[in-house]
Amino acid sequence: MALTPSSILDNPQQPSVQADVYIPDQLIVDAKTLVSQPIVLLSGNLKRGTVLGQQSSSPISASAAAGNTGNGTIGTLSVGASPKTGVYTAVATDATHFAVTDPEGNAVGTATAGAAFSTGGQIGFTITAGGTAFVAGDEFDITVSDATGGYIESVKSASDGSQNPSVILADDADATNGPVTTGGYVMGEFNGNALTFDVSWTLATLTSAARAYGIFIKSSVPAASPANNTAP
Repeated sequence: MALTPSSILDNPQQPSVQADVYIPDQLIVDAKTLVSQPIVLLSGNLKRGTVLGQQSSSPISASAAAGNTGNGTIGTLSVGASPKTGVYTAVATDATHFAVTDPEGNAVGTATAGAAFSTGGQIGFTITAGGTAFVAGDEFDITVSDATGGYIESVKSASDGSQNPSVILADDADATNGPVTTGGYVMGEFNGNALTFDVSWTLATLTSAARAYGIFIKSSVPAASPANNTAP
């Protein structure tokens, strides 16, 4: 491998003075009980101090195919004990019936508009008819993602495990383009005024819920930077 040398002459730098000042963010109340570990952040561009929860079940989402004639909807999504990751399809055979196939193309049953459908341990959903009737070929795609064990911002109303506030994000992390490995605090005492958390939580309810996971939140510590922040 050829290297291109750089020429360094005498006294290449001008005389200068530089000072660095460390200003703590007041997130950590007591470092003696602090425990951290690597985690996988699944989504979001989140700041240090964000309250996270771990997904213990695979996320599920659904959408109507472009070009559907019927304007009905799909909802009441659920994941069973043994889902297959990938895209399930529900394709209309007439105005009220849909042939359902799993991500491998296997037929798993027939869904009827207006009635709850379950594949028996895999997924469940309900298709609801709209003002314009479905026609043969209308389709819904139901996606089950393989994200069990990763972390997302904790939302109190979630049902995939992430409703449990079990980790505090240790560093800024951007998972906008896919999962990233970063650091998380799994135990410690934290300043509630320096945390970032979803609006579904209040500080009081978050404090109570997080205690069960070794996350102790104190609300009497100000989040402002120290007043004496000048260089020595």
